[in-house]
Amino acid sequence: MNSAMMKAIIKKDLRDIFRSKNLFATLIIIPVIFSAIIPAALLGSALIFDIEEMAGNDAQKLISSFLTHLKQENLVLETAEQQFVYLFINYMLPSLFLLVPIITASVVAANSFAGEKERRTLESLLFSPVPIKTLFVSKILGSFIPSLLVSFLSFLVSGLIINILGFQLFGEMIFPSANWLALIFCLSPMVSLMTVLLNVFISSRVKTYQEAQNIGGLIILPAVGMMAGQSSGLFFVGAQITLLISLVILIVNAVLLERITKYNDRYVIFEKQIH
Repeated sequence: MNSAMMKAIIKKDLRDIFRSKNLFATLIIIPVIFSAIIPAALLGSALIFDIEEMAGNDAQKLISSFLTHLKQENLVLETAEQQFVYLFINYMLPSLFLLVPIITASVVAANSFAGEKERRTLESLLFSPVPIKTLFVSKILGSFIPSLLVSFLSFLVSGLIINILGFQLFGEMIFPSANWLALIFCLSPMVSLMTVLLNVFISSRVKTYQEAQNIGGLIILPAVGMMAGQSSGLFFVGAQITLLISLVILIVNAVLLERITKYNDRYVIFEKQIH
């Protein structure tokens, strides 16, 4: 593959992201909500209010289920506030945090081909001397890189807020735990790449950006399901399970990448997008 062509396409896609107010706003608003506002609101509430009284019976049942899990990890948390906050920060919040790479990757990747059509630049791109495999890999990297950077920056912001506010409650740094490390360095990149691969393929087949985003957004459902399962106390996803899921998604990504770059045809894309 021609590296100069790839760099040119990636730079163009990155410029298009900054030029689009909707895309750029998504890359800012979503991470701020899940990495700053939610953890700050939870920890602030734990420091100000009586969490045990606010939580209610359902939350108490969840904490009781969590305490059984804690014994397996040899953790000692003395107060209800510590138990609830630790449970949320290390088990609930990572599931929520997964929405950051999924949503950002989905929005950016959905724009890869469908956005080109809406800007009336796709036809010239398809008939340029860029090999179709180079074009797809460039589009994939152009979507994966910003979503990965956003995820890492969100991770740093979350860590700063959690440790500053959490230190007053725990008397020590509680971030990052093994769960978070497995999430940010393994699961988040794999989920982000899978989202990009699926959305780039979808974007090359549909005719509008909105259609590509709506179809690609279905990948959010597994993350929501994982969050719901942990919120109900049905299961808790620890570092080992996170690594196992990452390995499975790595294999899926390898298959997707091979299929997408092998079976896409320039004239099929032209037919799907232009006509």
